[in-house]
Amino acid sequence: MARSTPLDVQRRRLYALKRAPALRHTSNTVLLQLLELAWEVSWAKDTVLCEEGQEAQGFFLLLEGELEAHRDDELLLTLRPGTPLGFEALVGGRYTVTARAATTCKGLFFPRDAVWNLVQGRAGLRQDLKRLLASAPRAEEEGPPQVEVVAFDSQVRGAPLSRLIALMAKVISHDFKDRVLLVRPCAESPPDAPVVKGADGVLRTTVPVTADGAPGRLELARLRDITREHDPHYVFLDGCDVDAPLVDKEVRLVSRLDDLRARRGEERRVLPTVVIDPRAPPRGGALGGEPHEHSRPMTGLLPSCVLRLELERLERLELDARPLSALGLERAERAALSRWARALTHRRVGLALSGGGVWGFYHVHILRWLVAHGVPVDFVSSSSMGSLVGAYFCGTALDGRDGLEGLAWLEERAMGRQLSLAAAAAFVTTYSLERFVAKDLGDVSLEELPIRFLPVTTDLTSGDCVALERGPVARAVRASGSAPGIWAPTMVPPARYVDGAFTSMVPASVLVNAGADLVFSSNIFPFGPRETAWTPDSRMGRFLAGLDPVARVLDLVASGVLLLHRNGDAESLMADVSYDIQSADAPLLTAMEFTKARDILRRAAGDEALQWKLEELKAHWRRLRARCGPHGRRGGRRQAA
Repeated sequence: MARSTPLDVQRRRLYALKRAPALRHTSNTVLLQLLELAWEVSWAKDTVLCEEGQEAQGFFLLLEGELEAHRDDELLLTLRPGTPLGFEALVGGRYTVTARAATTCKGLFFPRDAVWNLVQGRAGLRQDLKRLLASAPRAEEEGPPQVEVVAFDSQVRGAPLSRLIALMAKVISHDFKDRVLLVRPCAESPPDAPVVKGADGVLRTTVPVTADGAPGRLELARLRDITREHDPHYVFLDGCDVDAPLVDKEVRLVSRLDDLRARRGEERRVLPTVVIDPRAPPRGGALGGEPHEHSRPMTGLLPSCVLRLELERLERLELDARPLSALGLERAERAALSRWARALTHRRVGLALSGGGVWGFYHVHILRWLVAHGVPVDFVSSSSMGSLVGAYFCGTALDGRDGLEGLAWLEERAMGRQLSLAAAAAFVTTYSLERFVAKDLGDVSLEELPIRFLPVTTDLTSGDCVALERGPVARAVRASGSAPGIWAPTMVPPARYVDGAFTSMVPASVLVNAGADLVFSSNIFPFGPRETAWTPDSRMGRFLAGLDPVARVLDLVASGVLLLHRNGDAESLMADVSYDIQSADAPLLTAMEFTKARDILRRAAGDEALQWKLEELKAHWRRLRARCGPHGRRGGRRQAA
């Protein structure tokens, strides 16, 4: 039996946590942090995990075996693997059932104090649990204040950090209506300077500079008072200090992600923000990425974000407490700051796009629908044809543009037979696909894209699924779509890349690892059931029919298509919302008829099941966007009171 990789284990545990009703809409990145708190435990048969009425010391997640839940000495239910137990009791204070191991079991235990500390330090998690928390109020003096404290640092020369912090506070307040407290040092500030709310919705206060000129310090007692009175969701520290344990995360500006890899040992969590100048983007690197199945999220280092901005222009921008709309931000600046705000507040959206030839124009319809309905896209991970669609979308969604122009180009190329010609030439060399993409997108690289594009490919030399993270976009599409046996492989020595669909048809788990908090998966390759063939009545006739080479080839094709489709279904379990296309006649033959692109688009537009799934995704996004609101004067503990 093949051994599970760390990522397989992570997938199962994350999916199991989402089965707890209270955690259903919690961001994936926060759930991964919750998993880091757990202890792996084993229970012998008849072991009592918890007793009814006992003070809750934590909650459990069953991984192997069976548990029996009793109340008043009567069996209520039997719990199977992948079931959380006791989370609501943890919030309420006491267990409501007695849990006993019916067999030898393995699971995870999440200790109460560690969970509470995480809840206090994550604004989104507190809001997800606010109804439960309302029934279990805690004393203000216990532990740190329930507010997410964020520090900022910059390793980018000349970056106007203070201006960026102020802009981030404005954007979060505007986009999500979260309450943000901006704290700055001031030489003339009294120790208890008042908190003032500006026209932009941002709360502001100051702390005095020390006599020796050191940065001002926000004292714990004052932070408690401010939290009690104004109930902010986030506290942004701009040039001032606070007790180190109170800082939940640090947002650090860097020029390259490599600059952070030597600093893994830091205790506080770091959100790397890679600043890219659109006038001089990083290009010319070799194609590459990390083997997806063997990667683990790095403790302390959160998934990175790309901030594509001209910093020099921000230096001339007049900043005050005016509303965000009055600042005169350009469209590109506004889009970049909103994407950064979603990363900081754990609200990023990812799409997992399957392969499927011309059926990939279902993805085109999905992306157009999302843009039209205001659902943002922060990540695209894809295989095969999904990578071609993702490249045209992400590669043109630059500097304020929405990516629709690229999708229109792709549609025109398909209807004008250029895509068919490139696919035919790929029988000789897949360079034709690379050239096809580069002709439209130029030499744009994966590293510079604000919508993080992660096409997957299969490295035959190692057997790994590789999520490509750097190098030319055109070459990444080529590597992701090099269907073995049909098209030539993409050679990047020592790697021999073939179609990513053979190891990850719908790479939803790639998005979870990359930092997507809400994931939509689209499996659009129909499986096409094999037609029932006439079978002779005699034994000899059936024997001869079984030797038919044409029938065997058709069986092989139908089995291969079904295998790819079912593989995609299994991976879609990691998505919050997933769409699975129904069967179609001869899907593999149809897949190469790219001139039917508009027929596929019309079919997608009339697909009621897809429309329902898109509406579900939109509802999920609205819930995620308004997680800490609506605000006004009632939110957080005020509402609980």
